[in-house]
This record gives sequence, structure tokens and C-alpha cells, in this order.
Amino acid sequence: MGESLNALLLWIRIIAAFGPLIYASISDLRTRMVEHELIWLIMIITGIIITFFEAMVFQDLRILLDLAINVGLSFVVAFLLFYAGLFGGADGKALISLSFLFPRTPLQFFNWGFRPLLPFFFLTIFSNALLLTVLIPLVLAVINLADYFTNKELFYGIENEPLWKKALVVFIGFRTNIPPPQHVYPLLELVEVKGILTPQLKLFDKISTESEEVDGKNLQTIKEFLYENAEPKIEKLWVSPGIPFIIPITFGLLTALIVGDLLLLIISLLIV
Repeated sequence: MGESLNALLLWIRIIAAFGPLIYASISDLRTRMVEHELIWLIMIITGIIITFFEAMVFQDLRILLDLAINVGLSFVVAFLLFYAGLFGGADGKALISLSFLFPRTPLQFFNWGFRPLLPFFFLTIFSNALLLTVLIPLVLAVINLADYFTNKELFYGIENEPLWKKALVVFIGFRTNIPPPQHVYPLLELVEVKGILTPQLKLFDKISTESEEVDGKNLQTIKEFLYENAEPKIEKLWVSPGIPFIIPITFGLLTALIVGDLLLLIISLLIV
């Protein structure tokens, strides 16, 4: 009875985690904001109720201490990352909410190995999320390789750019039609060369939403200006995608439950 109840409660935690996280990922990807803050309350309240229920039914008061430590540490980590400008508000709330839902590592999933190195499950999720972001440049490289085989030309209009720039842009951006989709950043800029506006790759110092507000221009206007004034005409625009970190967090939870600690998995593969 105890094991079956534990399994049921764990699945409730998992469902209560993935439902809001999937919604938040879709919302953040489409609008760059999570529209309903209620989803974090669902995760937090569910975690508190289940934890107190487990403490009473199984006479395990230590789980309440584990909950307090996890939540306190997650607040510190989320605040420091947010203060450093490495985390958005939704990312921090997601991490804190996960600490409420999983005060302990669900070891039922790790019978075959790769148990988390750290005792705090939300840190395993965060670590996995960071490692998964490394896959984004590989995905972009595959997209650009397919683009090359389809169109036979990736750098029309910017053939004279240095080889290292071309190599780097393949891993950090992709080409898109005009007008470009929302929430991407142009990787081209117009530079006056001998009185002629010439397109050049701009891999750093990307235009941010803050600079748009200061300059009184929106990003779409800048992209259209770049296209209309470029000579020779650029059929497609090189852009860099803005991937909300809430998506890697969601996949970080999935991999943490299925595989365990990805860092430990990588270390074990390197050793072998």
C-alpha cells in the first residue's frame, strides 16, 4: 500500500509540473511572457499539500525540513541568477515552483543508474537544462546544412565576410524570409562603405528590446530598413532565435526523470 501510494503521489507531482511548464513554454515562446501567474500557484500549492500529506501518513517529518531547505535554496539561486541578468522572471518562478513540488529526488526512476550528484532535485533539473541548451547550436547547424543543400547559397550578398564569421553564424542563427518572424534578432547590419550601404554580419551587440525603446524604433522597422536598403538585395535575413529558458527547464525535468543527471551520464561516457 505504501509503495503504490508513493507512486500515485509522485505521478500527481509530475502531472502538476508538466502541465504548467508546457503551458508556460508555449506562452513564452509565442509572446515572450507567461500570461497567467496562476500556473505557478498550482505547482506550489500542489507541492505543499502532497508534502504535508506524506508527512502525516508516513510519519516522516523530515520531508518538511527537506521542503524548507529546497525552497529556501531555490529562492537564493533564482534571485542571484535574476539579479545577474541570466534569468527571466518566469524562469526563476519555474525553478522555485519545482522546488515546492519535488522536495526530494524521486529515486524510483533511477533504478538503472545516473542518480543525481546533488541532493536537491531542482538543481539537477537546472543542470540538465543548461546542458540541453548546448544542443541548440547543433540544431541550427542542421537547419543551415539543409538550407544549403536546398538553395546552394547561404551567404548571398555577404560573400566577402570573413570565414570565421560565416562559420560562427551557422551555429548561432538561421536564414528566414522577409518579413521575419517575431522574437528574433537580426545578425546583419548596414555599414557605409565608400558611400554605399553594405550588409555585414553582426554577431555581437545584438539589438535588444531595451534599445528599441530608447531609440524609439521597433525591431520590425529595423529589419525592414535593413532589407530595403541593402544592395545587392537580400532575399533572406540572417537572424538569431530567442529561445526562452523555460523550454530547457521543461526538458531538464523530463530528462531528470527519465535519465537522471545528464552531467553524471556525460562523465561516465567520457570515463568509459
